[in-house]
Amino acid sequence: MEAARLPGLSSVTSMKLLEYILKMHTLFRNAYSLKAVLLSFVGLCLSCSNLYAAQAQNSWRNAFEIVARGSYFVDADSQKLGVLYSTGIDARKVFAGNKRNVATVNLQLDMWCTDNQARRPPFFEHDHDCESLVRNASVNFHVSGDGKLNILIGHTELPFGLEVPVSTSKSLRTLLTPRDLAMKLDWGVGINGTLGKFDYSALLSRGSGIEYRHNEDPWSFTARVGHSINRQRFLPEPGLGLSIFRGNVLLNDGIISKRERIALDGVRYFNRFGLVSQFSFGDTDDRDAWNGLVELNWSDSIEAKVGYIQYKSYNEDFQSGWKRAKSASIGARFGRIAGFTWAVQYTREFSSFTNNGDQDVIDFQLKYRWE
Repeated sequence: MEAARLPGLSSVTSMKLLEYILKMHTLFRNAYSLKAVLLSFVGLCLSCSNLYAAQAQNSWRNAFEIVARGSYFVDADSQKLGVLYSTGIDARKVFAGNKRNVATVNLQLDMWCTDNQARRPPFFEHDHDCESLVRNASVNFHVSGDGKLNILIGHTELPFGLEVPVSTSKSLRTLLTPRDLAMKLDWGVGINGTLGKFDYSALLSRGSGIEYRHNEDPWSFTARVGHSINRQRFLPEPGLGLSIFRGNVLLNDGIISKRERIALDGVRYFNRFGLVSQFSFGDTDDRDAWNGLVELNWSDSIEAKVGYIQYKSYNEDFQSGWKRAKSASIGARFGRIAGFTWAVQYTREFSSFTNNGDQDVIDFQLKYRWE
């Protein structure tokens, strides 16, 4: 008997989509996801403290977040559906003295679960696995008291390029930094502040990424100066930024990668349309490299509806000559309605350093955040 087909789709595609729905159901029933449920309960309890925040001085500002993401890969050999599920808490507290703020603490703790992802994050050991993560754990000491000089200690995002003004945390939309520097987060100590119309930030860090590892003695230094921004946003404030990076980065396979980069990023708006770009130049393991990103986006007046088209190009000079990895994406994000946002993105990868074939990727995501 022939399998039922969804209208407008082939039987193979219909079966794949039905398989994805079953995977989502199984993910919540499997025993390994019990850890995620427990963390969700803890985050929910912490979020309840927000109900009394107005009554307490120097109180914690907490948020509870749950995200479900599906990825559909199509290539010449196989078709795969994968699920990434995460839940966590996002806590922030400003410690104030008699006359001024003393320090700000940021804490983001997550539980991530994967189910049959073709490109799962490297900290997962199995196709069906859960891992607890410290996404952000930092203290920013307000030394000068007027925002001109702060000292930051802990686990934080590297101050490089568009990662500073653009919020990409748990979103389908990505930038250059993870592939450019081989990491996005790191453990370290740095300084930051605002001088007139410019923000600056510098971080001396371990060089091992999301997990603290010291074998092979990795290290990195990252710095950026740019126009002052009000806050990190999905669509950032307009301005320019200049960044530098140098370090010996410990890769997931235990190998040290020597990298140097200098990057220029910019954001400009034309009514509802925005142009976002970043170009970086340097070397990777003594090979010349340059990378570029250009994005055109559109949003309504309150950013409840956002659409974007993005093009990325990675280029390296190997012994056999220059190789390029190129991709184009089109995506949209909708929200927030009662704390919910959802997003969809289609990506065509035209080539990579190891494969000249095309790859199509369809991603979709549902997120709930309670503050």
